[in-house]
Amino acid sequence: MPRVSGKELISPTTEKVIARTVAISATSIVVKLYDVPLNDLKVLGMELPASLFDSVLFVLVIYHAYSLTVNWVGDLAAFRLWFSEASIWSRFGSNVDLDGIFLGGGIRLLLRLRALEKDQAWPTDYASMTDEDRRDFKDFEKNVELYITRLEHAGQRFSALSWFARYYVWLQSYIFPIVLCGVAIYLLLRYGTFAPPLRF
Repeated sequence: MPRVSGKELISPTTEKVIARTVAISATSIVVKLYDVPLNDLKVLGMELPASLFDSVLFVLVIYHAYSLTVNWVGDLAAFRLWFSEASIWSRFGSNVDLDGIFLGGGIRLLLRLRALEKDQAWPTDYASMTDEDRRDFKDFEKNVELYITRLEHAGQRFSALSWFARYYVWLQSYIFPIVLCGVAIYLLLRYGTFAPPLRF
């Protein structure tokens, strides 16, 4: 399963549903395109009518299309949430949340500097700052430089990764299997033999 920034693009459950959907749809398509004779189909020594095989395939394709849609919509919601997450991934794969703890250090420093400016007690040079202000300023300055570097690196990689992620999430994980389901349903309805059960 492809991952972007340590997160799976499609859940393992959806991957399994995709595999089953493609297998069932492809089987239906091949059987109908090549007009595979189903009259001699035997299961456990019993002859089964071709209409039963077509009916079962039709129900399975519909069920798998529904199941894929439900699972994929859940994964799509998670994918979109991942894009809106307030965090930065480093080139080493470590994640740093831009939460209150990170932002709080800068906010406290800015509030103290604003109070100094308001009281017109602004330090004339770096040396005249208090030790606490100087330490917080250095820490915040280093953090800002670190995050600028991380954002620049992430921006270069993110463009390529986001195109791949969109291709994988939209085309390979949903549109391709659903198109196969549509083709299978069309072929089953057009060339299938559907007969009501004998007991009706």
